[in-house]
Amino acid sequence: MTNDFKDKNKNFVPRLSKEEYREKKKQELQNAYGVIDTEISEMMSNPDKFREYLDNQSRLDRYSATNVVLVCSQCPQAIQLKNFEDWDKSNVRINKGAKSISILEPVDYTKSDGTTGIAYSVKKVFDISQTNARRNPAPSANGNPQAVFRTMLKASPVEIDIVDELDLPGSVAYYDNDKQTIFVKKEVGDSTLLAQSLARELAHAQISIDSDDSYSRKNVQFQAVCIGYMLCKKYGVDTKEFAVENIPKGFANKEPKKIRSELTKMRNAMSSINNRVYDELNRAKQECSKGHER
Repeated sequence: MTNDFKDKNKNFVPRLSKEEYREKKKQELQNAYGVIDTEISEMMSNPDKFREYLDNQSRLDRYSATNVVLVCSQCPQAIQLKNFEDWDKSNVRINKGAKSISILEPVDYTKSDGTTGIAYSVKKVFDISQTNARRNPAPSANGNPQAVFRTMLKASPVEIDIVDELDLPGSVAYYDNDKQTIFVKKEVGDSTLLAQSLARELAHAQISIDSDDSYSRKNVQFQAVCIGYMLCKKYGVDTKEFAVENIPKGFANKEPKKIRSELTKMRNAMSSINNRVYDELNRAKQECSKGHER
């Protein structure tokens, strides 16, 4: 008889008490916000990282700005995120040794006064690159700028007026907040420039709509450039003309929490425009299908 034995339950993790579990989740949340603040600070001092964030937000448009910042810090090339259970439902296996990605998930709770509040907890997810799933080909980076321009015209939340000249020299599109109208210069041969300019001016219009009469074009120039960049990036229009690396000091020097708020506003404006563009593309696709059926 020997006293030498192996613990068959060496991977056993004892159950936590309710108090220990709450403390663990609280610590996870604090760690996540710490990562967010650090990542935002690095983004503001490194234009390449900020551009990377915009690229990710454009690609992961369904996710909040806060979660995209978290994803950038852990898996910058992520394209499709699901938790273990959801991948398993799709008969997809997580690669051995893959490290989960932490994001924040909203959770409803009842306040002491009976109303519903929203708290956040850390959710563990995996990107498709960490699984055995087959990845779809990346979308082409060479979209049709003329088609994108025309679709964005139809998806505008404000009036569009095609004019011979604009009051702003050198511009081919301009949003006039007093008239709630985007003016577009006619007979411009450069469709890429038209798409870029319209994306930026749609951003100005959407920011105005979201701002409740506090809109100032001067104060949101950089935000509009970033939104225009994300829209063009999403639809394969060249983005070289968007100077997103020129982060204003007044923007970069804000506290991480306030910068996160600005990123959220940018993300929401981009999402609103993108949803209308997406709906317009679907409508055109359906009309085309009906035409073929006839």
